[in-house]
Amino acid sequence: MKKLAFCFLALICIPAFSQENEQKATIELRGFLDLYYGSDNNEQAGDPKRLPFLYNHARPNRFAVNLALITFQLEADRVRANLGLQQGTYAQDNYASEPKALRWINQANVGYALNPEKTIWIDAGVLPSHIGFESAVSTDNLTLSRSIIAENSPYFETGAQLSWQKSPEWYFAFLVLNGWQRVQFIKGKNKPSFGTQAKFTPSVKTTFNWSTFLGTDQSNEAGTMLYFSNLYGEFDLGEKWKVKAALDAGKRTLPDGFNPNWWGFALITQYQFTENFASAFRVEHYDDEFQAIATSYSNLGIKASGLSLNVDYIFENFATLRVEGRYLEAPGRAYLGFQDDLANSNMFFVLTSLAFNFD
Repeated sequence: MKKLAFCFLALICIPAFSQENEQKATIELRGFLDLYYGSDNNEQAGDPKRLPFLYNHARPNRFAVNLALITFQLEADRVRANLGLQQGTYAQDNYASEPKALRWINQANVGYALNPEKTIWIDAGVLPSHIGFESAVSTDNLTLSRSIIAENSPYFETGAQLSWQKSPEWYFAFLVLNGWQRVQFIKGKNKPSFGTQAKFTPSVKTTFNWSTFLGTDQSNEAGTMLYFSNLYGEFDLGEKWKVKAALDAGKRTLPDGFNPNWWGFALITQYQFTENFASAFRVEHYDDEFQAIATSYSNLGIKASGLSLNVDYIFENFATLRVEGRYLEAPGRAYLGFQDDLANSNMFFVLTSLAFNFD
């Protein structure tokens, strides 16, 4: 992996330093480490994961590393590049369909500004997802755990992105991708997938975003397509309150004419007590009754509602200690992804995380 990092940085530095010294190249090195422990009331015997449709902090009743990440960021005039190398249970679970060597890649992309004002960019490689407001880096999110809609939509994507910062208020992007959250190409014959993003920021305290995906997660022979839309808004209400809300809706088309839908929402409110102490509350619902996209161990899909409450303490922007209680409820145990359908159809677990940021 050291050779991979060196080759990648050498490749991106060649065009960066050929810009006739218009802007001196800068490289930033950052690190992130997220340690956690989660205690469950309803562990599935023999299953190493908490729930099949969760990919962050997913190991029950044990200490583990969710994400250990080191990133290199280069900027030089009209060139930019990012390389992120990762390990942890997040990489093991969310990249399970990728070869082990590719599970190291959090992101690996190069971009070039198409105009001198640097408002139009073309970026290519493994990119952060253009969908949703939650990322794999826990300290970037208001809650410790991710909402179910975030866990079942892409955290990353591979392809090319054309973006345009039309004005301080408007941002647009168009993407050509190799599938739904993939690094390597889908085996068999394939067609490209596509994504769009439109973001409106009328003020520094308000953001509206609409992102879409049109494509597939399987080869052409499977005859399936995915149509997906994500809407979200972010609002700063005064000095203390933050609110984020998101709505997802998707459809999968199948050759037999059965076209299952899925949808879900999340509403998160955070209150900042002091500069170092905050708390957030989340209400959410997710409905994928026919396993259109979410993973389940039963012959049923996922249908669950949930509440969570977390408290955070930040130590001088270096470390963040977070504790969260999360409750999920479903019509039956099978709708939480378990193989059986016992009467106990709810789940409560407590997560504790200590995360470090190294700049």
